[in-house]
Amino acid sequence: MHYVLRLFISVFLGGIMVLGNAQTQIAFISDAHIQNVDGHPERVRSMEVQVQSTRLFNENYYAFLAALDDVARRNIRWVVLPGDLTDNGQFFNQEKIKEILHAYAGEKGMRFFVTTGNHDPALPLGMRQKNVHFLSADGGRVTREDSCAGYVPQMQCYADFGFFPRKDDRYWESPFTSYTYDKYSYGEACRESVLDKRTYVLCNSLTATDASYLVEPVDGLWLLAIDGGVYLPKEMKEGKWTYQGSSVGYNLVLKHKPFLLPWVRKVVEEARKRHKTLVAFSHYPLVDFNDGVSEYVRRIWGDRRFDLHRVPEAEVSEAFLQAGLRLHFAGHMHVNDTGIWEGKDGKHLYNIQVPSIATYVPAYKVLTIESDEAFRVETVTLDTVPGFDSLFPLYRAEYQSDSLRGHLPVWNKEILSARTYGEFCDYQFRDLVRLRFIPRDLPESWRACLDFTGARMLKAVSGEDKSEDAEWTDWCMKDLVLDVYRLRYAERLALKDIPETRLAAYRYLFDRARISPLRSVEVEMVNGLGTLFLAFLNGEPCQNFVIDLEKDAITGD
Repeated sequence: MHYVLRLFISVFLGGIMVLGNAQTQIAFISDAHIQNVDGHPERVRSMEVQVQSTRLFNENYYAFLAALDDVARRNIRWVVLPGDLTDNGQFFNQEKIKEILHAYAGEKGMRFFVTTGNHDPALPLGMRQKNVHFLSADGGRVTREDSCAGYVPQMQCYADFGFFPRKDDRYWESPFTSYTYDKYSYGEACRESVLDKRTYVLCNSLTATDASYLVEPVDGLWLLAIDGGVYLPKEMKEGKWTYQGSSVGYNLVLKHKPFLLPWVRKVVEEARKRHKTLVAFSHYPLVDFNDGVSEYVRRIWGDRRFDLHRVPEAEVSEAFLQAGLRLHFAGHMHVNDTGIWEGKDGKHLYNIQVPSIATYVPAYKVLTIESDEAFRVETVTLDTVPGFDSLFPLYRAEYQSDSLRGHLPVWNKEILSARTYGEFCDYQFRDLVRLRFIPRDLPESWRACLDFTGARMLKAVSGEDKSEDAEWTDWCMKDLVLDVYRLRYAERLALKDIPETRLAAYRYLFDRARISPLRSVEVEMVNGLGTLFLAFLNGEPCQNFVIDLEKDAITGD
């Protein structure tokens, strides 16, 4: 009787500790992709390659520190890092991450929980990576070759950050542990957490490691880290298997990791039974992140645009919802988004995409647990980053060096006038859209219209003349395309970069094209861009919002 009473009091007080305290918060910082460049100019990549990438390579090191400092100022103790902490899993980058996290844990009292990403590890057994885009002191290019970690050394490096049990944890398990919550002991958890006991059979013959875990760092709070990465074998070389990457994420899990779903179901049931607040996370999304236009994009732009190959299949979202999962945080896509999957039973799975701090708009998420069923999410933009401009002298040398040897720089030198990290990311993103997205994504027939002013395009689709109106002549279709991509990556966070008058003009143009009787390239282009623009603008709340699982509703923005 006394045991039952003590158990009840423990659960009750634990519930107050986690759920009743408005300061109980978890920060989610995703896809930092750091390269340890501080004091290491030989590790700095060129601006030329950086502006053609969907992430920065260099300045995000300083952004990661700024994000951690901001989290510390908010007195947030728990920090989840949903994968891709490093550039590509290089050993020196992982060691730097470990050093940084240990420093913040010791000085600020923070606790970190990591999971795997498709860049760490890039391949399950590690690799050697050669890259020709590093800068020399005079702005020329040099080649580096670095070793990148696989599963085992990565998990060992990050042993203190969730992958293994700690003595101060209330509970820890993996899909492979055999003990129960009631008979948990730290010693047994240590014995069963060794890596050779956390493997599964892949493709009938290969042994692979899974890094999933459940941890209770404080009474009442369960953090569920799901390793959604599957690295399929590719071919034999010199008597060894080579592997594919894990970019597609959860779409391979149901077939190749059949043990994961039953484990998730068990965890959900146990959390409900024991009155634990369950927060799940993975590197990979569990719900479509394209605001309902994935099939539209597939039809007009093809299968490889807007990351369609990474969109979770319907059976995947449904399977995890039927397993009882309702709230899931993810990274990987570098987008700010909330995706909602409505199941066959009418219930919903809420997938929160944490933006990357290494691209436009750099931001992280803060989850406040308001009750066991209500969760408040805030999106914190990262504009002020000390040291973000420290590498500018190297880029100036690069620009001068390329110009002198007749290699016309492709990037806009104005990026070196950026006053804030947010502004720097916007400059980089403008070049990314111009140099990569437009040539790759836009239908060939649309490209002839890119330099049309808004006034010219309006006249082409409706006959209406706005040629004397500055609100229609000071922008062109390239600007509209840029703003479509801004919204796709940042959703409402991008509105600070789209003037209200411009937004009104866009809406008017979309309306006129929609009712136009003409069948022309111009009408097709405006309708196509308008469909995407409005979908990303009017998606589910994704900036500041509340998810109430009891009411099965989301409100905010």
